[in-house]
Amino acid sequence: MPTLNPIEIVLGALSGAVTRMAGRPDVPLSPAIVPTITRALEQELAADPALRHVANAEPWYASRVTWGAIIAALSPILGLVFGHALTAEDRGTLAEIAVALGTLTGAGLALYGRWRARAPLRLR
Repeated sequence: MPTLNPIEIVLGALSGAVTRMAGRPDVPLSPAIVPTITRALEQELAADPALRHVANAEPWYASRVTWGAIIAALSPILGLVFGHALTAEDRGTLAEIAVALGTLTGAGLALYGRWRARAPLRLR
């Protein structure tokens, strides 16, 4: 059985709620208009970046946390690769600086991404 993503769950709940509202005597909503209203609401919500963010459905490359982790992980490797054309002493110093700056940048970007996020972390 395929797993629904959080956006599909919200949209399914929305559809059910609109259908139930049309059956209530205190709501002046014709059952004939329910599909039109539901489709319009689904389109609006699916296009809303806030819902994608809350559902954690943003693409990986748009995540500040992901980029922070990538930079932090690549820093030591880049320090080794680009440090070979220098003397041993300069290479060691440059590699240490590159690793330190990369790690600092990656960690800072990851923290900034978490602080800017609008959804709380969820433990599963």
